[in-house]
Amino acid sequence: MRPKRYPLAQESRAKTRATRAKKISITVDPLVLREVREVVHKEGKNLSAHINDTLARDLRRRRMQQIVDDYEREHGMIEEHELRRVREQWKD
Repeated sequence: MRPKRYPLAQESRAKTRATRAKKISITVDPLVLREVREVVHKEGKNLSAHINDTLARDLRRRRMQQIVDDYEREHGMIEEHELRRVREQWKD
């Protein structure tokens, strides 16, 4: 069986950042916007970079979830003892 392809996962982060950014218009809750601006300012970043990084992180999370969903559809639900085994291996 051929492995499933995840096209967006194959693009490197460097390649994505090398392309020209697109200007968009979004609507944000004013309280959320104010708090995000404060956080971003304290970190010495700009709002656009923060939003871009947040969207990229969300895409990575969604791709990983799709990989897990595909695995579980084919092999059954991942059980707690399997997760413990993997966590133990990652400790090293």
